[in-house]
Amino acid sequence: MVLIAGCATVDPGDNFISPSLMLDEDFFYCRIQPEVINAHTCASGAAGEAGSCHSARSALRLEVAAETDAPPACDGDILIGTEPASYRENFQAVQFTVQTDPLSSPFYRRPVGLDSHPRVMFAEGTPEAELIIEWIGGGGT
Repeated sequence: MVLIAGCATVDPGDNFISPSLMLDEDFFYCRIQPEVINAHTCASGAAGEAGSCHSARSALRLEVAAETDAPPACDGDILIGTEPASYRENFQAVQFTVQTDPLSSPFYRRPVGLDSHPRVMFAEGTPEAELIIEWIGGGGT
């Protein structure tokens, strides 16, 4: 007699709801925008790139104004002032590049060079990479 073991499937039911991701806006405004996006000129590009990286040449559209707008007042990771409109627009744009698993998220994978991107922005394990992991990892519910 031969028994064949197979993988069982689970019926998610009629009202399946995929896991949601509630990203911390304050953390984005206080840490991600200034320490990652602005610090690496993701919107305007680096010297020699003729600018307009994520402001015009990418599906992820970022506001260049965020690179020069005064950062909001924060107490650590908590926003205590009002975020600039450019930061708010960037948060909305970035949400579409984030997945529930930080290490699978294009917002993490592309700048560290794991997926297609014109340049490696920073390496895995750097403070910027760890900051992205912390932000996305804190958003799963």
